[in-house]
Amino acid sequence: MKVSIVTPCYNAVATIEETIRSVLDQQGVDLEYIVCDGGSTDGTADIIRRHESRLAWWVSERDRGQVDAINKGFTHATGDVLGFLNGDDVLASGVLKKVCAAFAENPNVDLVQGGIELIDFAGRAIGTHLGDIRDLEDALDIFRVWWGKRQWVQPEVFYRRVLKDRVGTFDERYNLAFDYDFWVRCFRAGARVARVPETFVRFRLHDAQKSVDTVTANAEIRAILAENLASSPEISARALRRLRTELAYDLYQSASVRPSFMAALLRHPGWLFCAPVRQRLAASFRQRARSTH
Repeated sequence: MKVSIVTPCYNAVATIEETIRSVLDQQGVDLEYIVCDGGSTDGTADIIRRHESRLAWWVSERDRGQVDAINKGFTHATGDVLGFLNGDDVLASGVLKKVCAAFAENPNVDLVQGGIELIDFAGRAIGTHLGDIRDLEDALDIFRVWWGKRQWVQPEVFYRRVLKDRVGTFDERYNLAFDYDFWVRCFRAGARVARVPETFVRFRLHDAQKSVDTVTANAEIRAILAENLASSPEISARALRRLRTELAYDLYQSASVRPSFMAALLRHPGWLFCAPVRQRLAASFRQRARSTH
């Protein structure tokens, strides 16, 4: 079973060496490693070049960003199992062998998901995370799952090439939530997942990474959810109604200009079946009761 890993990077001179070594030092696996640099100007390409004899393919050229780089890399990938690792993250020792074993033990599984260790820029451990998404309904439930600490952090997931062939490339419309869009499309294509409760990746948190822009990321996630709910996904009618109602209220909450809550509630009486709305009303009633005593 061959594993293809793609690393997109740009001006990652401080971290790219550790990233590359964490992949190339994997033992007991048929590895194909591809690095796509966006035309770095800080010496990143020089570090990549030092390892080119062990790379299946690499390039340093201007691109349209991370998603373009990842898609470009996968056009050169020939592995049975695929994954991508950003230029500031680190694979755990021996993880690719564990991933291949999980796929071999679960021939009907399309995705294998593990956990991550959170590290700071200097590489010090600062926490852990283990996602938990089992099916399409979980993937679409951004309120209880994606924003409820059960989300997948991208490098912890590996998937079969045959699944990617069904689903297609990462969507460049999304700069930050392209991985969320991809996982939803995987589940809509019938993907099944195996969860391995072990650390797969050391995920670096720092101020310069794109994911700190949570406002943009959340807006993209809402847009992806809205698009999928509009096309009647294969989930229960009850869950579909609940998610549509919760999304409508969430969009109201996140809008920069909006009518008063009560005016909006009169136009959307279905919000009364939405737990956050009921909690808001209950809190308001309690506040009024206290103010009258």
